[in-house]
Amino acid sequence: TSMDSRLSKQIQCSVCLGDFVDPVSLLCDHTFCRQCISNHSQSSRGLRLCPECRRPYTMWDLRSNRVLRNMVDAVREHLSEQQSLRDRGASAAGTDRTTTGPVLESEMLLCPEHDERLKLFCETDQQLVCLICRDGDNHQGHKFKPVDEAAGPKKVSGRCCYDHVAAEKEKSKQLSAQISAQFEEMHKFLREKEQKVKALLEKEEKAVVETMQKNKIEIEEKLNRGREEEAVLHSVLETDRPDGFLQVWILYPFKSSLKGLSVLPDSLFLGPYETHLQFFVWREMLGSIKPGKILRDFNPALQPNDNN
Repeated sequence: TSMDSRLSKQIQCSVCLGDFVDPVSLLCDHTFCRQCISNHSQSSRGLRLCPECRRPYTMWDLRSNRVLRNMVDAVREHLSEQQSLRDRGASAAGTDRTTTGPVLESEMLLCPEHDERLKLFCETDQQLVCLICRDGDNHQGHKFKPVDEAAGPKKVSGRCCYDHVAAEKEKSKQLSAQISAQFEEMHKFLREKEQKVKALLEKEEKAVVETMQKNKIEIEEKLNRGREEEAVLHSVLETDRPDGFLQVWILYPFKSSLKGLSVLPDSLFLGPYETHLQFFVWREMLGSIKPGKILRDFNPALQPNDNN
């Protein structure tokens, strides 16, 4: 039927055109078989693009769609039951149409044995029968209903199944959109935190460079004074007058004035961000990200605790 056809399309992968097998969703909300998207990823050269909307993705974006996987199983079971009913109806009517084709409303199914219209549905054998078949030995004690009465509840069941599939798919789409928004918010937070940490590092680096430059100038000045003292000491050592030597020695304390100086200051240190950057950033990010209503409804474990 047309409703079965719509149901079948709801669980169809756009890549392999078959029913979803282990469905996974991308951040763009499009869903594919896990093997199909893996093959597509391996065959892609350069940037991977969604087969549906051409939005870039990575294999890290894949999320198992358990809701859709359960829906696929439910729809398959329903379609299998409907197919079985169509097979029995076609067999009872003696038609040569393929069992996958829909029954046209203008066609009248006839009993192949009695050439009578199939007006009844045998609930015991789950097949269409005519009035003569009902009274025959093969259907003694069986339960029957007119075809219109028997088809009504099954149509209602099929409609409920279809509505459930559509509702769950819409819920899954909203959940996927909310997850994408949460990830985007986390990415934004991480980008801002990266800029702040880099700015802190640049400030610390500037202070260290200024200290190093100051130390370098001081060392150069003391080296120049040392060269002057070296020349004086050399001339004094060459004199033969002890009194002159002692007088110069007292005036010029010939000791190293470079002791304790270094161009290199203490190493750069960013406080807790240097040793526990991931922990502090993760803690701050958790404080800024809150699960939305759809996500909390989908997973009750994400409900906030009033005691905290």
